[in-house]
Amino acid sequence: MNNLQKDTILTLLKTDEMNSNYTNNYWLSYKDYLDPTDDFTDFCCECLEGKHEYIDLIDNLINKDKTAKIFVQVYGLEDEDKVITADTLIIFSKLSLAEIKQIFNEPKDIFPSDIGEETDFLQSAFLIGHNGELISSTELSHEEQSVYYCWWD
Repeated sequence: MNNLQKDTILTLLKTDEMNSNYTNNYWLSYKDYLDPTDDFTDFCCECLEGKHEYIDLIDNLINKDKTAKIFVQVYGLEDEDKVITADTLIIFSKLSLAEIKQIFNEPKDIFPSDIGEETDFLQSAFLIGHNGELISSTELSHEEQSVYYCWWD
């Protein structure tokens, strides 16, 4: 994740916390968030070395659906604002829910707690673009794709 994205997500999360307003969801590209060299991000309590396994799962999905878009939904700050945390992937794909479940449930050691279809979130979700800009999630969806979540506990 670059500095513009870091500045944006820190500002948004701190503002939401100060205002006790937790209605918005913030996403980052999985490539930006799951960068194994970035110790500013933590996915499912797996710092650095654990990110490769999640990237492998995403690569398996992309190999089956070249049009898929995958994002990480950020949910908070830890360690006095030194790490942002997440445990959910947001997936835009032409694949069926059964196919998505099959891909993410294959590994026996990092299978998710829940996988399902998202239906009511697009108005309050924003992608943080490469330049730190906010992009409404409604601009990311296409009619031929369904939107899924994949969550680890």
